[in-house]
Amino acid sequence: MKPFIASSLALALSWALPATAEPVALPDESVYQLPGEWRDHEGRPLVLADLAGRPRLLSFVYTYCEHSCPTIVARLKLASEPPESPAAGELQVTLVSLDPQRDTPERMRAYMAEQGLDKLGWLMLHGDPDEVLAFAAMLGVRYRPMGDRDIAHSNMITLLDADGVVRYQSKGLDEDPAELAAAIAAATGR
Repeated sequence: MKPFIASSLALALSWALPATAEPVALPDESVYQLPGEWRDHEGRPLVLADLAGRPRLLSFVYTYCEHSCPTIVARLKLASEPPESPAAGELQVTLVSLDPQRDTPERMRAYMAEQGLDKLGWLMLHGDPDEVLAFAAMLGVRYRPMGDRDIAHSNMITLLDADGVVRYQSKGLDEDPAELAAAIAAATGR
């Protein structure tokens, strides 16, 4: 390719691609190493590495769930209540949709508003079904569709450190919430 054409192509591509910050060096154990493109509940594109920088509570849910997801969200609300300390805003809560076909960014935005999660600064992610499956598998979350509407899934809450390394996992809704609170305190210095 001629130098002029190559430099013109590079310039055109640089204008077409979104500007990104310098890549963050993440540890090998980081779940943020997983490739793929996601959209948040506002429809903004992101990659998992964009989540680095603060501790995060993360769980896989879907907006139409009438069974365990409301309990998971309630537990996350309780666990993420800010304490009376300067680090209160440091923890981020992220929900990952297990139903990317129905949980569009528009539906997720409505769900966030219905649950009051938008006012809490939570984030909800929508991804390609294969990316959701890979991310869930990486964290040990299992799920499968049950009929037309329901999805059987693990009721796991994961605490990630600022680099996306798993620091704690609550594997069921019957686990002692004090353990999760202690893990959060250790990760955030609360």
